[in-house]
Amino acid sequence: MNIFTTSAIRPFLLVTTGFLALGLTACGAGSAASEKGWHESEAAVEAGLSPIVLLGDSVAAGEAAPLTQAVAASGAKFVDATSTGGGNVTGPNAKAQWKRLPKTLAKAEGGTVIYQLTTYDWGSESEQREAYERLAAETEKADADLVLVTMPPIRPDSFYKPHMSELARAAEVARSVAEEADGVEFLDAGEVWGDRYQRVRDGEIDRSKDGIHTCPQGAARFTAWLLDELAELEPAFEPAEASEWAETGWTSNKNFRGC
Repeated sequence: MNIFTTSAIRPFLLVTTGFLALGLTACGAGSAASEKGWHESEAAVEAGLSPIVLLGDSVAAGEAAPLTQAVAASGAKFVDATSTGGGNVTGPNAKAQWKRLPKTLAKAEGGTVIYQLTTYDWGSESEQREAYERLAAETEKADADLVLVTMPPIRPDSFYKPHMSELARAAEVARSVAEEADGVEFLDAGEVWGDRYQRVRDGEIDRSKDGIHTCPQGAARFTAWLLDELAELEPAFEPAEASEWAETGWTSNKNFRGC
């Protein structure tokens, strides 16, 4: 797969919430969060949405590029704790993730942990439930809330095909855990992605040609949607306008491939 570059992007992207057309800066614009810094807002702290720690696999890692900018612009601290080739709490190599998790979750003290279900969340129903319940319990120990978010639909290759029923069930198990546990919310991102893999949406490239990952268009749509959903959960939180984070250079992130 070719590494994504901004020169391959159309000169605008559509953000689903409001279908707002935004210009994209050229490559090398840098990170607004790192260059300009950020100011933690009282509203974000009081809403329990700062710090925000994002957990997930390489799909979430791509989404973290605009989220880093958008969350900072919204006055909250953002911690990218995603992992390429892993990040899952159930399924292959989950034990390695659990060894790191307590230290990672501690970074969310007083805030929120967002776990986007991964493409590796395999296992039996009981294994999946145990993992999500354990994540909820460990997050509570860190004095933080947990938000479980569904992953984008994928076009499975031979590696994923044997596990598609497990991945489909994982979302329902996560929903059930959220309904039963205090301090846990479940968000279905189907509004962003639809119910099947779609490379092109609204005339723009939304997903990678590999059938798994997102492109800047999709990552931006997801970011705008997620911030609005967090504001629904915590009305005191005020998401930044898309114009404040869309043109900050994140589109050149190396996690965008096949776009």
